[in-house]
Amino acid sequence: MIDFLFLDKNTCYLCKENPISHHFLCKKCLKKLDYVANKFDINDISAHAIYYYNEEMKKLVADYKFNRNTSLAKVFASMIFDYGKVNDLFSCDYILPSPSSKKVLNKRGFDHIKMITDYFIDQIEPNYLENFRKISETKAQHKLNNEERSYNLKGAFSLDCDLKDKSILIIDDIITTGNTVKEIGKVLKEKNAREVKALAITSEHRLS
Repeated sequence: MIDFLFLDKNTCYLCKENPISHHFLCKKCLKKLDYVANKFDINDISAHAIYYYNEEMKKLVADYKFNRNTSLAKVFASMIFDYGKVNDLFSCDYILPSPSSKKVLNKRGFDHIKMITDYFIDQIEPNYLENFRKISETKAQHKLNNEERSYNLKGAFSLDCDLKDKSILIIDDIITTGNTVKEIGKVLKEKNAREVKALAITSEHRLS
């Protein structure tokens, strides 16, 4: 697993050449990302996306998830933490990193969303929502069409506790069709959650 233990702490985590400006990236690399600070609804869930899913962001996410460049967890954590604080999204009862199945975790070697949220969970009030699980193996969403994506996730998640009057913030890396958020939100609402919101690093939604 790549973690760049010997990377100069003042050097951009992406290009590894220029000095850091913000989010552990240099000004040049930051300019390649399309900051949208977008807000949109997924059914009755208020969703936020920080960046548009352009080619540079695709490369960044892929490098993290599939090339195991885990140093980028720190980059994404900084983005989410700053956006969450500014937009008061951490005023909730629980944080829920979008879960992966055991098979995916074993193959990837790390929980890519929880690794991100672990960086700042101790700096915010809400704790993790424990015992929320992805209980079925599903096909990779990006390989399916819209209809297949919706069917693919039905019954995939489980929770064994009551959430009466509780508010939950789902955190994920990408929102595309929103089916993952919908299915997670459905389970949370069935457990009597009062409010469900979602925050993603990136999304294909550009307009509010």
